[in-house]
Amino acid sequence: MKPLRLSLNDIKNAYRGIKAHAIRAYKDGDYERSMQYVRHCATIAQQFNWIYADDELENLLKEISTKIVPSHTSYIPIENRVVLFDDFCVSFILALQYLEALVVAGKEVMYLTLSQHDERFANITSTIKEKYPAVKIVSVTQQSIIKTSVDIYNEIMSFSPQKILFHMTANSLAFPAVYALPQSIDTYIINLADQTFWFGTKAIKYVLEFRQFGVSVSQQRRGILPHQQLLVPFYPIVDDNPFQGFPNECTEEGKVLIFSGGDIYKVLDEKRMYWHLVKRILDTFSEVVFLFATKIDGMGIDFLKSFIHENHYEGRFIYTKFRPDINEVMAHADIFMGTCPVCGSLMSQLAARNATPILQYYYPGTPDDETEQAICINEQFAISFQDEELFMQEAEKLIKDVTYRKQQGERMQKAMISIPQFNKLVADTLFSNKTQMPLEPFEMDYKQLDDRWFALEKMGHINSMSYLYGLLGEQKCMEYAPILFVKKQMNRLINYLNRKIKTN
Repeated sequence: MKPLRLSLNDIKNAYRGIKAHAIRAYKDGDYERSMQYVRHCATIAQQFNWIYADDELENLLKEISTKIVPSHTSYIPIENRVVLFDDFCVSFILALQYLEALVVAGKEVMYLTLSQHDERFANITSTIKEKYPAVKIVSVTQQSIIKTSVDIYNEIMSFSPQKILFHMTANSLAFPAVYALPQSIDTYIINLADQTFWFGTKAIKYVLEFRQFGVSVSQQRRGILPHQQLLVPFYPIVDDNPFQGFPNECTEEGKVLIFSGGDIYKVLDEKRMYWHLVKRILDTFSEVVFLFATKIDGMGIDFLKSFIHENHYEGRFIYTKFRPDINEVMAHADIFMGTCPVCGSLMSQLAARNATPILQYYYPGTPDDETEQAICINEQFAISFQDEELFMQEAEKLIKDVTYRKQQGERMQKAMISIPQFNKLVADTLFSNKTQMPLEPFEMDYKQLDDRWFALEKMGHINSMSYLYGLLGEQKCMEYAPILFVKKQMNRLINYLNRKIKTN
């Protein structure tokens, strides 16, 4: 017997209950516990993204900030001082790009981060010390949520910046600090995850968007006004990590290596379109070898193994863990194939940076097709396809015609924004607080996006039931999400019966 799955409505109801926990804890004066529930709300909302902002929780964050941060009756910013707050502290996202632009613009910069970061990825502080010695690096020790947020606030105030750029996660420890900042500071959120939920919509003055999709979502679903939006496309950071090589199967004479990869959720949907296209390519072109890089986890490892075994792709489809030498992988691959239904901008940009041509399919009507928006800045042209047969024709040309492959890669490389262009754009944008590039919001089918995010839960690749039930507790579950409560009890019975069947 198969376990019961949650509906999106079950998840929404559970979210309401967890939000009620956060509000109750605030009213009880337990701000730490309230913030814990707020952060859980962010995790849930970002997993499923049926909403992109939550005014009620934004107001709660503002209220918490007034309780934990001492008020300042007067604040005089020091002109030319800028803080870049970075939750990630890794080199491959967007912090270094903005840091360099600020240094080139002659700003006095403080790089503010947390002392704990993901050990899988290179810490960028050593790069900053080497390349930008004048930048002040401050690392706040992560403790309780409230203590950490207050420490972040105090570090910012001691520097007296004129402007602050926030590069944050959806459940950042810094949000109470953001709400407490004096209005005389220009505050900006770098809208890195423009396709997902995040906090801060009512705390900041400006949003640094990188594509028109984010412009559209911010206006339509976050309540961001056009005058608050500053459009700044970005370029990828290239780490100098040495090439770790390829498996032998990838380097055999006559082979064409297609590299692909990303978080496993980007390639799993009910239609399995990405895997259908990979299969068509491998079955059609015997010379092709696929290398797929991902953060291997329980959700996807069994699927990858079964895909290889069932199709007899041993030696032709090879998966690997996250590659710290990702830039060198791109440089040594023949073709990069983007993921579907979701493709990442940074991977596409790294391919273009190395003149590696891109093979990309999107579902028809996909609103967040990133490839052209990430690459086609200096020249507008079509890269991705929404017709399967046209996609396969492009695959054949890239696989069979080395000259065409080289030309396409070079065209993409030239189309991307350059480092000097980005630096000037950032300087002009922050100086004027007006977008230097036109905002062109468009209407989109949000239901298509809702269905995509919920698909992993629906298919059983993730299971949120125990997480939500544990956060709610039995009483709140029965109050806010009774169907979740019933399904949880039924699954206990189903699991018991399945164990009994196996032992008999």
